[in-house]
Amino acid sequence: MLFHKTTENGKEIVSFEIVTLHTSGMRYTGETEIVMKDGKAEVSQYGIRYSQNKDRRVLEKRAVCDEPKVLKLLNDCKLLSWDGFNGPHPKHVLDGTMFTLNAIVNGNQKIHASGSQSFPKHYRDFTDGLYNIFQDNHAE
Repeated sequence: MLFHKTTENGKEIVSFEIVTLHTSGMRYTGETEIVMKDGKAEVSQYGIRYSQNKDRRVLEKRAVCDEPKVLKLLNDCKLLSWDGFNGPHPKHVLDGTMFTLNAIVNGNQKIHASGSQSFPKHYRDFTDGLYNIFQDNHAE
């Protein structure tokens, strides 16, 4: 049974099964995925390559860290509030980054957000936090 800690703004993320951030731009498509494995948070970065008529994920780096570190990042970035975010591409912007985030947290709660050069609040904090996990945990 999961217990949800409440904060001023509602519930927090107390557990997660998977968090996947897919990003694409003119020259790069990739995914960063966080999964729980053997009691640790495994954070993997994949490049998406088109090969043999399919998109294939190619592991670029992986880091393992403690679950509380990832939970802190998810809650500091208020990931629960991202659910339903759909950021349309701004007019007159010819290039940019598109993202899709899918997550399963707190047992079976799903989070979905997407945008094209339009991001939810704390998106940059989230991507910076992922970068720091790879730096701090000596990514393979």
